[in-house]
Amino acid sequence: MRRKRRTFKPNAHDIEAEFLPSASGFDSEFRCLGKRALCARLPKEEDSAIQARGHRIHEALKESDLSGLPESEERTASRIMYGEAKLVHDYDFEGAHVTFEERIWDTDEDFNHLWSARIDSHHWQPNERRLLVPDYKSGWALPPPIEINWQVRSSAALLAERYDALEAVCALVHPHHADSLYEVAVFTRQDLQAILDTTRQNVQVIQQPNNPRTPGGIQCQWCVAKRVCPEYKALQAQTEQEIADEIEDYGFTALIRRTPKQRGDHVRRLKEYMANAKALIDQYVELAIKNDDAVDGYTLARKMTRSITNEAQALEIVRRSFGDDVLYEALHLSLVDLEKLLAKNKKAYPTAKEAKAAVQRALSPVLRFTKSESYLREARSI
Repeated sequence: MRRKRRTFKPNAHDIEAEFLPSASGFDSEFRCLGKRALCARLPKEEDSAIQARGHRIHEALKESDLSGLPESEERTASRIMYGEAKLVHDYDFEGAHVTFEERIWDTDEDFNHLWSARIDSHHWQPNERRLLVPDYKSGWALPPPIEINWQVRSSAALLAERYDALEAVCALVHPHHADSLYEVAVFTRQDLQAILDTTRQNVQVIQQPNNPRTPGGIQCQWCVAKRVCPEYKALQAQTEQEIADEIEDYGFTALIRRTPKQRGDHVRRLKEYMANAKALIDQYVELAIKNDDAVDGYTLARKMTRSITNEAQALEIVRRSFGDDVLYEALHLSLVDLEKLLAKNKKAYPTAKEAKAAVQRALSPVLRFTKSESYLREARSI
């Protein structure tokens, strides 16, 4: 595991945003008013591979040229382009003026910058005074739903003031969402003015010292201050105590006492606790790699994984050495690999879903469906 380097040097986003509040941070900073001040005291981490991937996809969408992207990134970008085109058609924005990747600013009476929003793209109809503001989400993590998403709503409200728009159609376009390609919310000028007023008030508050910190799923998920935040650590300690209580209780008494919302919050904290525990174990492994005696009672171990370098040659060797019967008995058909192979034929199977359906139809006489153990999957970010 390679740990990300940490530095106090400003990154490209900080410089572009002039170290002032930016809409991209509002969903966490508005929910935890003390987060901005605490994080400002800590070094930043270099961009992750996921962030670098997002930068490449956004740049390709800006230039409308996907040729330089790897295959998986090209598929994500293509889905975003398709989603935006569908929004343009469904909400009657054909022929609108389109602007890509622009940072816009809110200013005071003397035109001093106060806060900003970087807009992936926006479509403007001057005659109807309507805006379409799609926000591209190229990663796998689900953003807050659009009805409560401060990044998208504040960006649209600031644009609406610039253009004196009567209506803004806002959209989160996320190809990796389990349920939908995009979420849409339509706001009137009155809605947008109320959002802008609240945003301006919150921007002033989050820049004040000694604000209270409020741990929660959205604001803590990617926070660099989790390890030092007293409120977050207290919440983790509470979770540990609750785990101990559950073990001692041997049953569901404590669970039944909770409301459905409390149970949901508890499950969310437990999952977060498990993720943090794994990250800590990974750090101990890295420490042990550098020093064999670093973790008393444990030693480093590795599993040796065998793999075939040339599958066609290997199959022929097995056939010659052991015969056709052994070869066919030893082979294992991968449904996933078969579906991926068929999906490469876009003319016959335009989507992965159609390739999967074709495999299921053909192999239905020998297919068996087995249910897995039940597990909890978060239905929606709140």
